[in-house]
Amino acid sequence: MANFKIISQFLKDISFESPNVPELFFKQDNGQAKIEINIDIQIKGAENNLFMVDLITKVHSKLEAGEKSIFLIESTYSGLVQMEEEKDEDAKKRTLLIDVPTLLFPAVRALVSRLTSESGFPTFVMQPVDFAKLYEDKQKKN
Repeated sequence: MANFKIISQFLKDISFESPNVPELFFKQDNGQAKIEINIDIQIKGAENNLFMVDLITKVHSKLEAGEKSIFLIESTYSGLVQMEEEKDEDAKKRTLLIDVPTLLFPAVRALVSRLTSESGFPTFVMQPVDFAKLYEDKQKKN
């Protein structure tokens, strides 16, 4: 792991959609909901070993019967990272794609939980994400 410091972290973009409200609240038997979660990480480099790490999350809840959308949350949560000079490119890449997102994720998790509960839905709490596994899986595909 390369040495780094998160200088700041912030919500860059967020969207919450619930296209089938209030209809969903009036029907008693809507069936089971299924939730799809997609996570992507983008890195933008700058001068002086300064990087922007974007943790892009999409949470889509749908009814199994009919695929009707319950809610869709899309967010980009970012961290501005100062990294010490690192010669090992693999260590730098692993730090930016595993270690930094691991530190940013709790804020995204809290945002999603708060959005769902304050929008009238049962609170949805995302399970922890194994960013090392995501990284390894992506490396196998490439």
